[in-house]
Amino acid sequence: MSLQSAEWFSRNGIECSRIRAENDAFPRHWHDEYVISANLSGTEEIWLDGKTASVSPGQITLYNPAAVQASRFGKQRVEFVSVHLPQSLLQTLVSQHNLRSSSAAPVLREGVFSNPALFTAICQYAAQAGTADEPCQQQDLLLLCAQLLEDPQQSGHGNGLAIDSVQAYMRENLAVKPQLDTLAQISGLSKYHFVRCFSQQVGMPPLQYHMQLRLHQARDLLRNHVAPLDAALQLGFYDQSHFINAFRKVMGITPHHYALQVRSG
Repeated sequence: MSLQSAEWFSRNGIECSRIRAENDAFPRHWHDEYVISANLSGTEEIWLDGKTASVSPGQITLYNPAAVQASRFGKQRVEFVSVHLPQSLLQTLVSQHNLRSSSAAPVLREGVFSNPALFTAICQYAAQAGTADEPCQQQDLLLLCAQLLEDPQQSGHGNGLAIDSVQAYMRENLAVKPQLDTLAQISGLSKYHFVRCFSQQVGMPPLQYHMQLRLHQARDLLRNHVAPLDAALQLGFYDQSHFINAFRKVMGITPHHYALQVRSG
């Protein structure tokens, strides 16, 4: 028997876990929250509503509050991440943004299914919830809820001009760390709809987009013989290690080595 909870933590009342298991099982049980999981590797066998199903890597399991469930794990190691969302959170979003005909806590599609966008949102939130700053956590949570609550066929492209105005603001304010409240106000949308629409139109969330703008500008500065430390300060990176890590994550190289290689070329 081998069942290990590698991580289990709570941030702002939302619990996340990363489970690794083999040759073991969870007996029948239920949770007070919505539980959504992304299967990273291995095959999990679940029991739900009197039926069994297999969960393959890349698939999602979703359980509504109070749904009785069970799991079994074979010899092949299974790893998955889960997010536990309180009923009150989704109920508030549904009520505030008129996402359902009823303001009651929504009943979501249960069981096993494939949804790449939701899979990515689960992994992103679980990965960042314990380490990222508050604006990024808030953004990732809104994106996760948007994937859960809205019709996948809905599009945010009708708010193109609003998103364009936010992008222009970002380009003009590279050294200022943006706040979601400020960006939503500029767009004229609620924070929830702003994050959803921006991500749909641009292809990445707003805070990540702003970081990309800053790093592109950093490359221009480095090409023009600005020292890495000076480039970091000009762009509002008051923590040098933050600048180095962000630059290396996108470029695969530190700012210092990038500058040396580009100039030598």
